[in-house]
Amino acid sequence: MDKQGRIGMILLMALLAGYLLYNQQQQSKFFKQKQEDSIAQAKLHPVKADTTLMAKADSNQAVAAVKADSNAVPVVQNVLENALVKITFTNKGAQPLNVELKHFKTAISKQAVQVFKANQNAFDVAYKTSAGNMLHTKDVSFVPVANGKSITYTAAGGPSITYTLPDSSYMVDMHIAGNGTVDASNAMNLNWTSTAPNNEYDHVTEMQYTTIAYNESKEGTDHNSISDDKTVEFKEGLKYLTFKQHYFNTSLIATDKDFTSARVNYKATNDTSNQTLAAINANINLAAGQDANLQMYCGPNDYELLKSYNKKLEEMIPLEYSKWLSFIRYLNKWVILPLFDMLASVFQNYGLIIMMLTIIIRLLMSPITYKSYLSSAKMKVLKPELDELKAKYADDQQAFGVKQMELFRSAGVSPLGGCLPALAQLPIFFALLSFLPNAIQLRQQPFLWAKDLSTFDSILTLPFSIPAYGNHVSLWTLLFVATSLVMALYNMNSTPTDNSNPALKYMPFIMPVIFLGVFNKMPAALTFYYVVSNIFTLILQFVIQNYVINHDKIRAQIDENKTKGPKTSKFMEKMVEMQKQNQERMKKGK
Repeated sequence: MDKQGRIGMILLMALLAGYLLYNQQQQSKFFKQKQEDSIAQAKLHPVKADTTLMAKADSNQAVAAVKADSNAVPVVQNVLENALVKITFTNKGAQPLNVELKHFKTAISKQAVQVFKANQNAFDVAYKTSAGNMLHTKDVSFVPVANGKSITYTAAGGPSITYTLPDSSYMVDMHIAGNGTVDASNAMNLNWTSTAPNNEYDHVTEMQYTTIAYNESKEGTDHNSISDDKTVEFKEGLKYLTFKQHYFNTSLIATDKDFTSARVNYKATNDTSNQTLAAINANINLAAGQDANLQMYCGPNDYELLKSYNKKLEEMIPLEYSKWLSFIRYLNKWVILPLFDMLASVFQNYGLIIMMLTIIIRLLMSPITYKSYLSSAKMKVLKPELDELKAKYADDQQAFGVKQMELFRSAGVSPLGGCLPALAQLPIFFALLSFLPNAIQLRQQPFLWAKDLSTFDSILTLPFSIPAYGNHVSLWTLLFVATSLVMALYNMNSTPTDNSNPALKYMPFIMPVIFLGVFNKMPAALTFYYVVSNIFTLILQFVIQNYVINHDKIRAQIDENKTKGPKTSKFMEKMVEMQKQNQERMKKGK
């Protein structure tokens, strides 16, 4: 890579490293502050849960006794399950108690993942009766009737709620029937309280991916990160509202009519005692009418699975890395994801899949890589002439710039020949940076010493934490840094360097060390990808530079271009003209 290429790549890597490091530090500060605040609150306000909860329970019982005669109905639990999910309901409030995903285990306890847990989640439908009274389903004990794949809960003289769980589906149909007792002119209100349990090894990263996702009728899909207490109001209609964690989510979806409005309060809890990371409370206004139909999805954040429901749920998965790189989503959707799925249909080992994915991507980008190395070879051929110009115009940098551009133009060499190919590789970099950390297929998949490709690999846990690094040692990150240093050393020996600028000369050796702290907490799948990419790039570079590029032919072509006067681009002409204008201004200034 020539001087311009190195400058461009170094600046881009520095920008990326700074962003990633800043984001990592902000997350660490947040969780540390949250923990300190929790301790301080506990000291200032001793828990008085017993009397408060008893009073609340007595109040609820009194309200229920007044509002419904169905309190005499005993509290019972019913279960709907298929091969994928097991849902336990209670007739008290006609709501789900637990939702257990059969094919997924928590990272530490190895128990089945539960996206709903009793006493941490609740549904309550508030409605106005035809008599003008306001009632809440949470205060009513319903009478359950199970019918195969469905359970219908009916309140005496009130509405009924039916849940249906199809085979091989994570989607539950929910039908609320007013039975002539609901005021059809008023919208029913669904109050949804939920918590996000800690399911992964790295709870800091898991919290980073915990969001509120939603699809607005007019604006489409968006999400809000949960970093502090916040309330969001949706004045427009909603197609769905999602409480999304890193690899799982719970979504409420409007079917017949959009939710007319919603108000959501969410906060990060970092409650390690209960292993909960965040909590929400959502008030959703359903469409006015006697009946209401909606669906509840409780399952994995699998892109193709979510897409199969035709609800645009797959858009909640962040495949674009950030909003200012939204085009990356299409690169992931149309290239990376199909390629990954194709390899997964052939190979069983995900480490091997990532290796093959890396090689295929590098081969697809080899024409761009070739142009970069070809530009470096041309600069190497022109180096003696550039050195002569540099010595001749040592005291006049403006004149040197003009003569340098004239030399490039006459030789048919682009000064950005090494920089543009490097820029072209950045979309792939960001695509993998967003795709691999969100690929649930990698969750709890081991490879070599890495126990789980979806989180960082650790060969050593330190008894202390190093600032900007952490308290563990990732071997894949060390290998990434080592191979990056080898690449920098190889490039220094094989391509012309600017010895007059020590910072530029040694920056390729400094950047990998900076990335040491950034990549130490990255998923093992991502750092393994870059290790393989570095090794394959070294091999490809050696082959191209020694067996493909012919320096004698390049020298002959450059001499021919000087003789014939090659066609130059408007960009090159503009560059030369700008250099001449700068030179004239400098002379006038003197």
